[in-house]
Amino acid sequence: MSHQATFVGRYREAATLARAAFTGPAGSLTPTLAAQFRAMEARALARLGDDRGCDLALSEAERQLSRRTVDSDPTYIAYFDEVELAAEFGHCFRDLGRSVQATERGAGSIFGDGLNNRSDFFATMVLAESYLGQGENGRGFEIALNALRLGEGLKSARCVQYVREFQGRITDGVKRAAEFRVFAEQARGFRLWLQVNEQP
Repeated sequence: MSHQATFVGRYREAATLARAAFTGPAGSLTPTLAAQFRAMEARALARLGDDRGCDLALSEAERQLSRRTVDSDPTYIAYFDEVELAAEFGHCFRDLGRSVQATERGAGSIFGDGLNNRSDFFATMVLAESYLGQGENGRGFEIALNALRLGEGLKSARCVQYVREFQGRITDGVKRAAEFRVFAEQARGFRLWLQVNEQP
């Protein structure tokens, strides 16, 4: 619920929901569940621009995940591992405008195994945005094309939103550059890019 609230822009509610999940059953939380709840709180706080709160939540998420053992968690939460947490770091640092940290932490969140295309798509789009935030536009566009390739087989409102946010980070000055024109021409060959541009 917290993740969905963040997606629809209800960031304070998202932070409250994640915090309640973490503090409610405190005595019975497994390490991985606790880590995920703190990561969801961090994601919402980053959207609110709360650097300190986000950093504290991320630090706690990392601490909790380090306590995990082979049999400490139910199987349904097994997917949330160090790679997934790296993706949360990448998202948070991007949203806080800390692009260098986002590329450093987020780069470790891409599986690249062909089995996790949805997760890889999100992480790759965040990485592309983070390079744009550093002024490394060519690198950002190259990575965005990789993400769009991953997105060809994906259909979800979240995927469209990630592409829309990426487009929103391309400044007018960058749009006048030759490297953007080359990128835009290539991007038109991908369904998600076209879908975003066709929407009002």
